[in-house]
Amino acid sequence: MRSDAMPHASILASYIALLCLGKSDFEAINGFRENEFFATALGLDQVPSEGTLRQRMDDLAEEFKPVVEDAAVVFLQRSAATLTPLDNGLMPLDCDVTPFDNSRTKKEGVSRTYKGVDGYAPMAAYVGQEGYCLELELREGSQHCQKGTPAFLQRVLGRARQLTAAPLLLRLDGGNDAIENIAVVEAHNEQDAQAAPVEYVIKWNPRQESPEKWLAYAEEHADWSEPRPGKRVALFAVFETRTYHGYDYRLRRVMRVIERTIDKRGQRLLVPEIEIEGWWTRPLVR
Repeated sequence: MRSDAMPHASILASYIALLCLGKSDFEAINGFRENEFFATALGLDQVPSEGTLRQRMDDLAEEFKPVVEDAAVVFLQRSAATLTPLDNGLMPLDCDVTPFDNSRTKKEGVSRTYKGVDGYAPMAAYVGQEGYCLELELREGSQHCQKGTPAFLQRVLGRARQLTAAPLLLRLDGGNDAIENIAVVEAHNEQDAQAAPVEYVIKWNPRQESPEKWLAYAEEHADWSEPRPGKRVALFAVFETRTYHGYDYRLRRVMRVIERTIDKRGQRLLVPEIEIEGWWTRPLVR
């Protein structure tokens, strides 16, 4: 960069200011070039032109990205943000895809999301019951939610560790039911055996599993309750060993099987409805 070129800090400050004002287009900077308050509030000697802003962001976006992401952690640290754990003492770390509706636009990467609209499907990570955002990774709408998630988890686990010494509880939806994610958590725990381990609750994706099979299993092994006439609920746990990259992972899945012979309106069913759910958790005994 030339010695007389506008500093990167001025470029980032200008664009972040635009985003805070709800303006994401580069051309929006034209409305502030002669705005003295805008420059003074940001401590800028000069407000960049649309062309300079566009070119610098296009050329250096990948280099700016980690700086901006790290700034989120520094901001929370300097502001002494309160992070509230759950009643069990675990600090929630929630990661999920959030589809955006960008229909009738021609922006790069806009495509069909699983919500049935055209847009983006960014992956977000929130820590604490307050839900402070650690990262929001922009993704094309048609990208599968698991693609890129292991690397995403590696980054956000490290950031969350900088903010709290409390044990973390990673929570993922069924779209991220993959052994790769569990492997990331276990590898992270092994890096610092003295730190409180990262626990996880990952929604089980039953895929082609038979509800009738798990109903029969529950009849023999589960504890049953009957919250209302015609509805029975079974709770139990199963264990599996899965191999990934030469390592064996002992997994525990908490299961819930629901059998309905009468619906909530009191209508008797000719064929019972069977619902199965499950959540992967770390085994109590390793």
